[in-house]
Amino acid sequence: MRTRCVLVLASLLAVTGCRLDHGSSADDAGAAPDVDVDSPAGQGMLAVQARQCAQCHQSPNPGDGVLSGQTTPVPRTHAYGSNLTPDPDTGMDSWDAGSIALAILSRQGVDGGTLCGTMPAYTDAGMGTAEAMSIAAYLQSLPPVWRPIPASTCSH
Repeated sequence: MRTRCVLVLASLLAVTGCRLDHGSSADDAGAAPDVDVDSPAGQGMLAVQARQCAQCHQSPNPGDGVLSGQTTPVPRTHAYGSNLTPDPDTGMDSWDAGSIALAILSRQGVDGGTLCGTMPAYTDAGMGTAEAMSIAAYLQSLPPVWRPIPASTCSH
């Protein structure tokens, strides 16, 4: 039997400052999808929560959407947590799951460049490919949120 992740999703939304909505409206553009914890996306959602990705990639304003980035830099840097939603203009729409997993594991961007050092290389934190791929599945399941984030300036 498949377990629905209502409690886990509610916990994630509480951490990220979002709300759980069951209807759809213009205000729901950034609402998290209902995710089955037994699915790859559900496992990714749990990993995103455990790894505290929202600390850098979630706005404090719930209306901005789930993991839609931050317009305030990481403290003591000029690095901004990027929009991780599949928005074609401001998010990761062009990134395939393998590219997302590679970025998470080794800080390599889709263009082959290195992401800012504020983004951990999660291989060093004990993450494996399966966990990174489940996070990619979760990110790809999010509703796209058009939200421009300032370009980061960082030293690698």
